[in-house]
Amino acid sequence: MKSLGAKIQQLEGLIDTKDVNEKTNAFLVKVVQGCKDRHGDTRWLSSGQVEWLDDIYKRHFGDADE
Repeated sequence: MKSLGAKIQQLEGLIDTKDVNEKTNAFLVKVVQGCKDRHGDTRWLSSGQVEWLDDIYKRHFGDADE
């Protein structure tokens, strides 16, 4: 299973592409910057944010548990 941090690094590649809508793009920008500011720490994310990240990941890269 891929770590949340690894998923976020991969999701960063979707930022500012036509593959995500404006709301999702803004969310990814916030999460990626927040993780960079915290040196990769993802513990600050809420369970709802983690679920949204898993959903985005699953839609674009396959099963979130792979």
